[in-house]
Amino acid sequence: MKQKIFIIFFLITFNSVFPQSEGRVTYKSFFSEKQATEELKIKNRIAYQNALDEEMMAEMLRFTLEFKGDESIFKMTESMISDAENTSRKEYVSGLFYGYDFFYIDKSKNLLIEQLFYSFGNLLRKRPANFVEWNLSNETKIIDGYTCYKATYTYIQDWKGRKFEWPVVAWYCPAIPISLGPTRYSGLPGLILELHEKQVGFIVEKIDCNIKVGKIIPPNDGEDLDETEINKRDNFIKNN
Repeated sequence: MKQKIFIIFFLITFNSVFPQSEGRVTYKSFFSEKQATEELKIKNRIAYQNALDEEMMAEMLRFTLEFKGDESIFKMTESMISDAENTSRKEYVSGLFYGYDFFYIDKSKNLLIEQLFYSFGNLLRKRPANFVEWNLSNETKIIDGYTCYKATYTYIQDWKGRKFEWPVVAWYCPAIPISLGPTRYSGLPGLILELHEKQVGFIVEKIDCNIKVGKIIPPNDGEDLDETEINKRDNFIKNN
């Protein structure tokens, strides 16, 4: 209860002290669960080499979180993967780390917009930005010289009548009063410097809090997810 009170107090203080804050945070990506394991090496050397290549590719992606006032957007901004690499594998790794997606937040409206890429087109999902109910702990670790605290959550994805769950671990820094983080995650009393979502990981590379960013525009390229699901249901009823 004390932790929840602290978060509410922090967010009120943050919004009143930093109403016009703006800046950019750069993140590196990595596999938080090792893909090229010794077990895989023994079982299948080709698969092991492919896993090594994918781990290398993941480390060559860069993502930015830009924020200005109440708005922010997270997206991939650089890929240093060689053009000589296997195209399908490059696309797989980039997609696994949300390289084709955009995550927009407007805190004043408690709005999260996710522009999600699929083979059949883009979908837009809109929901409350504060949908995550974080579990806070006193466990700490140092990241880039900052003391960070651990927060956990279990993300549940509904897809075609099935539910998929995966653990989320965030390491946030109260000394950096920016209640944001990679992809869709926010709402902690400090900037998320490191995030683990199942086997996907992001870690901070650079923080620029004294630069000017351009106008942050909500993503709008895609069909509304709710409308898409309704259309799928209507087509199913008509054809059965």
